[in-house]
Amino acid sequence: MTSSSLHAGHFRFLHTSDWQLGMPARFLGEESSTRFAEARLAAVEKVFAIAMEQQCQAIVVAGDVFDSNLLRPEVYRRAMNVLERAPVPVFLLPGNHDPFDAASIYREEDFERLSERREDGAPVVVLTDMEPVTVEAVGETSVQVVGAPLMSKKPSTDLVAQTLAHVEENHGPAQAGQIRVLVGHGGVSSFGDSFNVSEISVETASEACSRRVVDYVALGDTHSTQQLNDAGTVWYSGAHEVTDYLQPDGGGESHSGYALVVDITVDPEDAGSPATVEVTEYRTGQWAFLAMEADINSLEDAEDFIDKLRAVENQRHTSVKYALRGTIDLRTSAWLDDRIEELAPGFSALYERSRLMDLHVMPGENELASMDVGGGYMQVAAEELAVKSQDKDTVAADALRLLFRLNTTAVKEA
Repeated sequence: MTSSSLHAGHFRFLHTSDWQLGMPARFLGEESSTRFAEARLAAVEKVFAIAMEQQCQAIVVAGDVFDSNLLRPEVYRRAMNVLERAPVPVFLLPGNHDPFDAASIYREEDFERLSERREDGAPVVVLTDMEPVTVEAVGETSVQVVGAPLMSKKPSTDLVAQTLAHVEENHGPAQAGQIRVLVGHGGVSSFGDSFNVSEISVETASEACSRRVVDYVALGDTHSTQQLNDAGTVWYSGAHEVTDYLQPDGGGESHSGYALVVDITVDPEDAGSPATVEVTEYRTGQWAFLAMEADINSLEDAEDFIDKLRAVENQRHTSVKYALRGTIDLRTSAWLDDRIEELAPGFSALYERSRLMDLHVMPGENELASMDVGGGYMQVAAEELAVKSQDKDTVAADALRLLFRLNTTAVKEA
């Protein structure tokens, strides 16, 4: 440890959440889904490595460690294998995906074993109630972690506010030289237009920090990293690895794949002075999910879209869903289909966003005449498909595109 992380009144820890180990990603396909599952575990190992490199004294995981309380055996056992090698004490909070109910995965004997100090790894403690838990081996500073665990998938109250009230009533504000961190999970009342009783009040959490009931509120649930108050004492860490798509307008999961290293400093002799909190982001994930849109009405537009696909970095760890709008001729359609088919194997997934696709194919002048389909019934069929495609008959348009591509291939091979 550096002197800065050992002096009285200082605590450095890593805040992460929403690992959702065991998360299905069926849209990726079997091969990419397997790699994605492994990446979620690798990102946990990255979290551990950052904690060591930055000399953190603990790790808090603010809910949804697991995607479900019912895991496949291989997912569960591999997660245990990683957790048992934790380099510093780890505090796990049950979230809405893995609540501490009667069937909770945290009731498995492995967690009791991991909670004990071991020679081969640091304790892994599940926060199952609202009582403060003391963090061991943090120099001259007394540090407590307090959990606001979810006992069901849908809580009926603001559990963070409830836990803060419990701590204040039963333990009072933090003493001189003491630091407290509260770990919670759920949506916050400052998001969106609606409010329900289970949403976490950022105002209540902020005020509790100013009164030193706790010094920092580590939240999970939203998968993008976000500071929630001006004082910087209430944060969402975001998921350690991507779980959803970044939308073209910047919405969706816009800033996931990070963990937060948090430094809390308090006056060791003055309990009334608010803590100083500094938060630093560290990259932990390597995957990306992108939603793309484009207006395509010419070959130039199609080339521009393909250029954007080619420019995507780290394609083997990137899933792209796309929505195209416009009207193009048969040659442009065939060229676009060929390029997408060529690029698709390089991505973890590359597929149409069917609900939003609005790309129509209308044969250009002389395109039907140039097709060598043998005349007769085939020519009549091609002309009928062309008429139907103009009426936005997607089945007819797909058939005409296929006929054109097959014809073009046959001519090339002749």
